[in-house]
Amino acid sequence: MIITLCLGSCFLCILIIYLWSIHNSYNYFKSRHIPGPPHEFFFGHLRTIWSTKRYSKQIQEWTRKYGSIYGLYEGTRPLYIVSDVNFLQEVFIKQFSSFHSRRVLFLARMGVGTPENLFGSSGSTWRRQRLIVNPTFSLNKMKLMLPVVNECIEILMNKLAGHCETNEEFNIYDMFQRMTMDIIWRSGFGIESDMQNDIENIYLKKSAEVIEINYDKLFIVQLSNLMPFLKPLLKIIVRCHLKFVQTIRRKIPLINRFMEELAPFWIINQAQEIVNYRQSNSNEQKRIDLLQMMMDAKISNEKDKIENMDEEIEQKKLYPHEVVGNILIFMIAGYETTSTTLAYCTYVLATRPDLQEKLFNEINEHQNAKEYEDDYDLVTNISYIDLFIREVLRVFPIIIQSTSRECNKTTTICGHQIEEGSVIQADILTIHFDPDIWGPEDPNEFLPERHLTKRHPVSWMAFGVGPRNCVGMRFAIMELKMCLTRLLTQFEILPGENLEKHFKLTELTMINPEAVFIRLKRRDN
Repeated sequence: MIITLCLGSCFLCILIIYLWSIHNSYNYFKSRHIPGPPHEFFFGHLRTIWSTKRYSKQIQEWTRKYGSIYGLYEGTRPLYIVSDVNFLQEVFIKQFSSFHSRRVLFLARMGVGTPENLFGSSGSTWRRQRLIVNPTFSLNKMKLMLPVVNECIEILMNKLAGHCETNEEFNIYDMFQRMTMDIIWRSGFGIESDMQNDIENIYLKKSAEVIEINYDKLFIVQLSNLMPFLKPLLKIIVRCHLKFVQTIRRKIPLINRFMEELAPFWIINQAQEIVNYRQSNSNEQKRIDLLQMMMDAKISNEKDKIENMDEEIEQKKLYPHEVVGNILIFMIAGYETTSTTLAYCTYVLATRPDLQEKLFNEINEHQNAKEYEDDYDLVTNISYIDLFIREVLRVFPIIIQSTSRECNKTTTICGHQIEEGSVIQADILTIHFDPDIWGPEDPNEFLPERHLTKRHPVSWMAFGVGPRNCVGMRFAIMELKMCLTRLLTQFEILPGENLEKHFKLTELTMINPEAVFIRLKRRDN
């Protein structure tokens, strides 16, 4: 009886201390005189965030009400929402050494042996990987992949020609998705896929499933956000679960007919098999794809530095699980983002025939010059298409939540003391439509020429800013330019009757339209 009473008293004391610590944590922004919307005990602002259909719009709405710097709570964790570009320049560029990590799901940092990648890694691991992967996206390496990109674009053009003949409207977004995924698997893994013709392709199906998973809505992820002290235990549970499932599938093959493997792990296993095969058959002629380039990549100069992160680099090459992890994130980042940008570009061109004609005339002029060695040199010299793509990504920013940074070392920014462990989140929509940054023209007006004026370094965040910006940005822009150039050269883009009706923006991991319905008219060349 006495033991029971003692245990009960101890539990009650622990509970009281825990509840007191939660209550006390909500003084973080109040003590710093930083405003913010009312919070809920234990949940902070998470229940509102989980329930909103458009996270970016909710953030923008709060910004209008509470200003350029205000605070939210992810459970009890402080989250700064910032649209002050000078503040963000300190975070993303000038004080990068104190903010070198992204806010990512705990599932992205499962520990040694798991597929670590540039997006989720931090500290010296991220720095080493970045130094190794950077050369993979160099100009010369990308030119090696031009034949693959061109072949996939050619397949798309042939399919579009069929739609042109019928003169019926169709959803081009769906076709862009299949084309970009075809490019990803061919240039990334060296797999001869045919996703544009084979709509039941297993690689396409599994890749689409990865994108469709809303990880923030998973119970185990929500629990980790509400009770971060449980993360070590949750990691063990996840590892044990995955190990158990792998063992069952291996020991009892028959069960595979009834238990489908989760899409992310299916792709990881496919990539791992390719890596293992190439390592054991190193004498074979090497393929020209990103997977092989990453396997071959190494740090050429140990003294290379990124900002103030000067940790010792011991491993000069990527570990096999890091190769797999980075190929996976390249697939996720390169598939939906590129196809969605192409969809937005097409929507703008269909509704703005003046811009379409201007782009076509410039493309035509450069093609007639015939002074370029390859397609990459051609599209690089078409200056207006650069301005056009930048304006599309200003008006329709795709990735919102990835532009966050975790404070790794307590520091002071613009008079605000930022504690270690807190997170800075950029409000991209507010920044991209700020008249003080993008004026004197109305920022709600689509005007590519505005990018001829030099702006603040953090005024445009489509691919992130600073040392941790998107490593595949050059590849994505090359793909966008080549596809748009071919599309405009062969066809005139006309709006479909259902264009506006189905151009409804949704937001999961990124902001994308429901569909883009257009018609095509062949150009007389």
